[in-house]
Amino acid sequence: MTVEILEEVLEKDLEEAVEVKNKEALKRYVKILVSSFSSRNDIIELKTDIKILAETMKQGFELMEKRFEAIDKRFEEMNKRIDQRFEDVNKRFEDVNKRFEDMNKRFEDMNKRFDDMNKRFDDMNKRFDDMAKMFRTITWLIGIGFVVMNALIVIFKFLG
Repeated sequence: MTVEILEEVLEKDLEEAVEVKNKEALKRYVKILVSSFSSRNDIIELKTDIKILAETMKQGFELMEKRFEAIDKRFEEMNKRIDQRFEDVNKRFEDVNKRFEDMNKRFEDMNKRFDDMNKRFDDMNKRFDDMAKMFRTITWLIGIGFVVMNALIVIFKFLG
């Protein structure tokens, strides 16, 4: 295997294994790395080591991705449970509000009944006041009638 092929293989493997920000810097790094090895066995061994390292990194990234997906799934489930709890609490509050509205309606109905009863009592009080006024008037007329009759009796006895 030639040095150029080894450089290409290393460059490609490193590009796949890690995030590359500058490709020119990667090429320079690979050339320096390959030129630092003297024997062919070292190059072959380095290639295998790099492949193993790249594969290990890839597996590590896959494991991390699976972990993140599991954590994300747990968060989604937790959000669903929390949303369900909030919906349940909202439903309970709505039920309580409905009960209070029903009680308010009952109190309003009772207030209306009491207002109606107060009106009836006011009407009865007016009738009693009218009857008392009439009774006072009749009593006054009867009193005047007795005074007039006594006066007539006294006048007829003196004249008569």
